[in-house]
Amino acid sequence: MPTVDWNRRTWGGTHTWERSGDEWAHMAAYCGQPYEEWKAGLVEELLAPGAARGTSLEIGPGHGRWTEHLLELSPRVWIVDVNESCLDRCRERFEGRHGLDVHHTPGYSMDPVPDASISFVWSFDVFVHLDPDVISGYLGEVARVLEPGATAVIHHAGKPDWSLRLAPVNRRAGRPGRIAQRWLSQRRWRDDGNRSDVSPEAFAGWVREAGLEVTGQRTSWGPEGQYTVDKYRDCVTELRKPV
Repeated sequence: MPTVDWNRRTWGGTHTWERSGDEWAHMAAYCGQPYEEWKAGLVEELLAPGAARGTSLEIGPGHGRWTEHLLELSPRVWIVDVNESCLDRCRERFEGRHGLDVHHTPGYSMDPVPDASISFVWSFDVFVHLDPDVISGYLGEVARVLEPGATAVIHHAGKPDWSLRLAPVNRRAGRPGRIAQRWLSQRRWRDDGNRSDVSPEAFAGWVREAGLEVTGQRTSWGPEGQYTVDKYRDCVTELRKPV
């Protein structure tokens, strides 16, 4: 299970960020679509409608792969990350752009963001690497900062719930068990994408515990559902804060 320290070391040091996050074209390739169209479809269908409503907040901006679109659509954008180096890169990349607020968090706290001040929360390729305690912590903060009726879109791991119940047994079997577990939970023998042991059902439960509502869960978008996050068996949850 990736930890906060693992995320800090990986995205703040090991990863090279050669295309500021756009190097992650593997999901588009997996579903046989050009990356530019895959990304544009995601922005149009899931990011833009929320960002156009008012102040946005992005959890885990990395080097600004999605931040650039939020800044085009929202009058004000908060970005929150555990890596100061990522925030420094965003400061440099978006220097001179009005309406950008930056917060470095030690884990999941978003203290500087005022209560009920955010119209839309966005996070992609971040929660897939977070363990349940950190996810729950972030969702509690999302509930605090969202305005009543405001929405969020969060991409996270989506392993089948039944497969996670088998994980303790398979881990006791050593390497063969870990390989079997990877196949059961992600349909992959290798490269699990460092995905957390999180299911759509578990994520929805944490959303409700935070006092928020799930409005939808999906793995695809586009006119024919041609764009997906199926490579690692991920999920995208849409949620809102009750009025």
